[in-house]
Amino acid sequence: MKSILKHTLPALALSTILIACKKDDNTGGEDIEQLKTEILSDAATVVIVSSYEDMFTKATALSNAVSTLIATTNDANLNTARQAWKDMRTTWEQTEAWLFGPVDFDDIDPRIDTWPVDFTALDGQLTSGNAFTEEYITELPDDLKGFHPIEYLLWGQNGNKTAASFTAREKEYLSGLASNLKKLSESVKNSWANGYANTLKTAGASGNSDYPTQQSAFVEIADAMAGICGEVANEKMKGPFEANDPSQEESPFAKNSITDFTNNIQGILKMYQGNFSTDGKGLEDLVRNYNLSLDNEIKAKHTAAIAALQGITVPFGEAISTQQTQVQNAMNKINDLASTLDEKLKPFVLQYIK
Repeated sequence: MKSILKHTLPALALSTILIACKKDDNTGGEDIEQLKTEILSDAATVVIVSSYEDMFTKATALSNAVSTLIATTNDANLNTARQAWKDMRTTWEQTEAWLFGPVDFDDIDPRIDTWPVDFTALDGQLTSGNAFTEEYITELPDDLKGFHPIEYLLWGQNGNKTAASFTAREKEYLSGLASNLKKLSESVKNSWANGYANTLKTAGASGNSDYPTQQSAFVEIADAMAGICGEVANEKMKGPFEANDPSQEESPFAKNSITDFTNNIQGILKMYQGNFSTDGKGLEDLVRNYNLSLDNEIKAKHTAAIAALQGITVPFGEAISTQQTQVQNAMNKINDLASTLDEKLKPFVLQYIK
């Protein structure tokens, strides 16, 4: 995702890395070199390609639901379109735990998921005479396309929009946005399935400039897992919480932010275990060969982070005022997970993978 504010995790102290890298013997009896190759292959296909295929399927369903809503604008079809948005959002938020490759360097992330919505600029689009063609939508600023303008149009600013209140211009804009989101989803799916998956699989092979070593690929994966923790705790949650400003919330109209955060963190375990919808090899398998205590710690802190998010029982925009203890606890638990990933898992990768 992309927002106006960015926060990064602090750099590791060398002493922390050295402490975390205490070496244990391989106890699992695995063919370790083969296992490393399998982990990268399954990260590329079982997790990443599968996730983007799933997201494109759901983007298609959302586009179709929007077309049905526009053709027959009733509350039943509005609810179907809203659910399709949430379904696609679930997959997208999980994929933010592996936000690298084409989704990053092709700038698909900001075009899909920039927030908050600029109401003034969005209303200006609705009152303009511009045709919402594919070309026009493509050239719009990032905060005027993607998930959140669609969310705004489907739910309304207060989350209580009815089908009867849709204007012709809103329908035109919604149609163009849904088509653009589908197109971007197809682009990232095809980029991975038709080339970049092989780039990740063949890390360390001669001529692989993206990943000249297997270690560089594993570091990318570990960094992405830790990075989404930082995004959730220190940007998505901390910004609105410290400002006590619900307008900075990521998905305020659908009241979906806690679900977004939870799916971000769920994505970490999917990558760690090599399991998006089917089970493959993941970093978990390598860690368990050398350091069962680290594996247990990662899973325990992941469980604690999810539980803390589930402890927030009202929409996030309300919770920043009414459940501040729960919000702070969730941020703390997510940062605890980030610390383990950044200060223990990454040094593990640096030690055991070359």
